[in-house]
Amino acid sequence: MWVPINRHPLNLFKLKREAMTKSKAYIGFITPGFILYTLFMIVPLGFAIYYSFFSWSGMGAMEFIGLDNFKRIFFEPRMSGIFRNALGNNLRYMAIAIFVFIPIQVLMAYLIHLQIRGHKMFRLMIFLPYVISPSIVGFFTLLVFDPNIGMLNNLFISLGLPQLVSAWFGSPNIAFYLLVAVIGWNGIGVGMVIILANMKNIPEDVVEASIIDGASTWQRFWRIELPFLQPSIVNVVVLSSIFALTQFDIPFIVGGLNGGINGKLDFLNLMFFRYTFGDAYFGETALGFGAAISVVVFSIIFVIALLQKLVFNRVFNRR
Repeated sequence: MWVPINRHPLNLFKLKREAMTKSKAYIGFITPGFILYTLFMIVPLGFAIYYSFFSWSGMGAMEFIGLDNFKRIFFEPRMSGIFRNALGNNLRYMAIAIFVFIPIQVLMAYLIHLQIRGHKMFRLMIFLPYVISPSIVGFFTLLVFDPNIGMLNNLFISLGLPQLVSAWFGSPNIAFYLLVAVIGWNGIGVGMVIILANMKNIPEDVVEASIIDGASTWQRFWRIELPFLQPSIVNVVVLSSIFALTQFDIPFIVGGLNGGINGKLDFLNLMFFRYTFGDAYFGETALGFGAAISVVVFSIIFVIALLQKLVFNRVFNRR
């Protein structure tokens, strides 16, 4: 009986052995990262969920209280108001990051991609603030905007413009937006570099064909290049959302532990730190309550990231 050469038992055995060898190689590469991810992400998340059902100061016996920590976050008048305010600040910053910062990042990346005069220096100036520690950024922000000794107010006074002197971060009307501007200045270069790298991978023959067809610079960007930027823009949207929902360092340095005047600079991570390791609510550290806050924050980030993925998949599948 004739048997196809690729169906011969010896050949099938060799193919299976090669497949097993390759799979073992993949497992060898994946295992270290999987172990580290499990130890530093999955295990702490499991402990956070476990501790969230207890009243515990970090020392001594733990008291099981069920869902009381979560009820306190969502339904207790004082705490629920603090939580809604902090969450609202995070969501407002996320909206600004998506609808204001990302278009600016796309525009800056496109200008650099066109190699305008001084584009190398422009790229360096935009990305350089990202390599500065957020703690240093927060410290210099205080030096500039301090209402008493800040350089900006002193500059206005020396120029004879005392009407422009302001409390800056002490002003409820502008404190939040000033903080967002500082955070944006510190991190806007990251998204620009990601989008710029995507622009470098756009097929040159497609761009050249649009130039031959007489497309203007704006038409070429809007109709040809922007659709190719969808993968990088999606990544930047997701990263910006996660970044916006996990703000801590600069708001903590600029606004203090209590989130600035009237909670205008309060964020979820700042709220977590304040009630977990401080004595602002219970008069002692409250790791159980803090664990509940961290679980809520993680759930919010997970849901928002999942919704963004579903929306983007539906939009791209339609196209």
